Amino acid sequence: MSLKSIAIDTQLNWLASSELRNDNSAARFLPHGFGAYLVILLPLGIDRGVPIEQYSFSTRTIQDLNARVYFWNQYGIVNGNPPPENLEHITYREIAQQLGLPYDATFNSEAIFKAYGNHWPPHLGGSEAFDKAFIQSLVALLGADTATYFYGDAEDGKYHFTDDGLESWFESGIATDLDDILQQENDFPTYTFATDHSWCLYHQEDASWLVLGCSRSLAETIAASVALESFTIS
Repeated sequence: MSLKSIAIDTQLNWLASSELRNDNSAARFLPHGFGAYLVILLPLGIDRGVPIEQYSFSTRTIQDLNARVYFWNQYGIVNGNPPPENLEHITYREIAQQLGLPYDATFNSEAIFKAYGNHWPPHLGGSEAFDKAFIQSLVALLGADTATYFYGDAEDGKYHFTDDGLESWFESGIATDLDDILQQENDFPTYTFATDHSWCLYHQEDASWLVLGCSRSLAETIAASVALESFTIS
């Protein structure tokens, strides 16, 4: 780990140009000037042993709640999530096909949530193992040893508790430190970017996707990766 906490000075000034973007795509969160912009979907797993077709999302009565508890106990579901050890990786493409929904840049966990009547299906979930493999694949393409900044914006829910309250945080390291950041914060930073501004990642609180601004050649490499699921958005 090469992470070092540093003071916020002028390192974030270049991000302000994102406020000038006048579009509704996810690219609006990133500065102008990149050759390409992509949405990269965070990994999901499925417990194929959970008979989702037998599951009721209704919670209107005591009987409904008891049925839910029985189902969860029967299949080891905790807080609506399947056991990580039972998960196998599933692509968003396969989920979209199962749900009969378009597979495009608008399809993500929010679309899955809406498809199930604003409920999360208990046969789908994530795991630390999936996240670790995802980060390893991503930073290998970004350049694992690339000098990198990691920024958590308190206004976006990415904060540290201090004596003065909830504070934003800023650390320097290399791209591969993103794995340590995720374990340390239990979340992605708001912004992760190369110190030379050759690429920049954005993550919104609770989002199931990252937005990447980078060169066109890097975007093409990522789009061709079988380990990452992405859409070019600009």
